[in-house]
Amino acid sequence: MSLRAPLIAVLALVWASGAHAQGIGASRLALEKPPLDAVVAASHDSAASKPTGLGAGRARILLQSLTVPGWGQATMGRTRAAALFAFIETGIWAGFVTFRIQETMRQGSYLSTARLFAGIDLSGKDEEFRRTVGEFASSEEYNRLVVYRDAANLYYNDPAKYREYIAQHQIGGSDAWAWDSYQSFQRYAEERKQTRRAGLRANSMLGLAIANRLVSAIHAARHAGLAGAFGRRARRGGSIADRRPTTSPPCAWE
Repeated sequence: MSLRAPLIAVLALVWASGAHAQGIGASRLALEKPPLDAVVAASHDSAASKPTGLGAGRARILLQSLTVPGWGQATMGRTRAAALFAFIETGIWAGFVTFRIQETMRQGSYLSTARLFAGIDLSGKDEEFRRTVGEFASSEEYNRLVVYRDAANLYYNDPAKYREYIAQHQIGGSDAWAWDSYQSFQRYAEERKQTRRAGLRANSMLGLAIANRLVSAIHAARHAGLAGAFGRRARRGGSIADRRPTTSPPCAWE
């Protein structure tokens, strides 16, 4: 009996200490757990911050940027982005006009070269004929290497049709040409190459203009969505931190 009483007292003390520790842990969890109204407000803010679709305002800004890059940014007050897109657009169209002028001037240059050094006026001829003039030293060479050969392949055993084919397809009269030198022949070919290159560069400027509009529209639509989300949050009364209680709830063990 003398040992049983102290043993019962020690067990009671250990049990009381464990219960006290559990009460302290529960009170700390209660302190760390956010209030229910803050959680609900956070979920509402998260849903409100996401764009719900292409509204009228975003659609208008999107169309503005697709029409003139930077217009949508200027409408939202983003002056730096608007100036950047406008500057790029100006440079693109300046390059397009420059390359078109180069194409026209170089085309006139190779037409003059053909008239002066090959004796033929190409102003009314199609692109296929102009290319042929740049591939053969003379119309006589073209007739011998192309027309006569095709006639022989088609009508080798029929002399009448052979001569008829040659008469229909050979080049002569006002369409005949003959380059006075190999240098003039090479000059004509180089000028035509430069003309095609200028035309391709002008077309690439059109592609850049389309790309600039797409990038401007995506940028404007994205920032229009962010501005709308922040506006809705401001109308709801501030951020989540503003709605949290300033005082902590009482502890369970106090």
